[in-house]
Amino acid sequence: MIHYEYGTPQRIGKFDCSENYVFFQEKKSIRPTFSAERIFGGTVLAMCSNDFICFYNWAECRLIRRIDVNVKVSAFMRTSIGLIVVIASDTSFYILKYNRDVVASYLDSKTAVDEQGVEDAFELLHEMNERVRTGIWVGDCFIYNYSSWRLNYCVSGEVTTMSHLDRPMYLLGYLASQSKVYLIDKEFKTLVMRGDLDRANEVLPSIPKEHHNRGQELLVKQFLKLATIEVEGETKLQREVAEKS
Repeated sequence: MIHYEYGTPQRIGKFDCSENYVFFQEKKSIRPTFSAERIFGGTVLAMCSNDFICFYNWAECRLIRRIDVNVKVSAFMRTSIGLIVVIASDTSFYILKYNRDVVASYLDSKTAVDEQGVEDAFELLHEMNERVRTGIWVGDCFIYNYSSWRLNYCVSGEVTTMSHLDRPMYLLGYLASQSKVYLIDKEFKTLVMRGDLDRANEVLPSIPKEHHNRGQELLVKQFLKLATIEVEGETKLQREVAEKS
């Protein structure tokens, strides 16, 4: 049996998958005292208002830490130095270390905390004055693109430019088998995600043909509807997904 935990704007629960059966079971619910504009999953659950982000543990939905920053992106990753989280605002991004042992000790003690949570739950490692649009962790490396249309990576606080992009793009993910990072055209993704496939077909010719099928497995995982778009040179993967749809 595979166990997943997830969060939605309405509830927090768990997703269990056993053979061909899928079960949804509510686990806990949170009624925050603020308007939650965004939520992020990962090692812990994060909820954002327009002014701050709050982290909660999954098991009991107890407050771990509140950080006063307007967060647009949040991503956890297990690295060689422990659990690391990136939180990105409109102007900067911050790399913090999650002190799991400190948090576990607090949770076990049942100690009450104020609205700021556990003071030592996170340790600030680096602050970078760049606006992250999309970002992913690849091992100890945080790869991201930002407002200057550059694809960068950050390791131990050192930033290196990988590529200069010719238009706004979204990061999809990383394929370890090919050692490649995949991105998608911003307008194309927006159209597909909102179901405007006719308009997406009109935009498709503006994307170089050599990129039509690259990383298609990642694309399909993001949105199965992509398989219905008429990409030149139908692949086996497209046919399989179309049949499942």
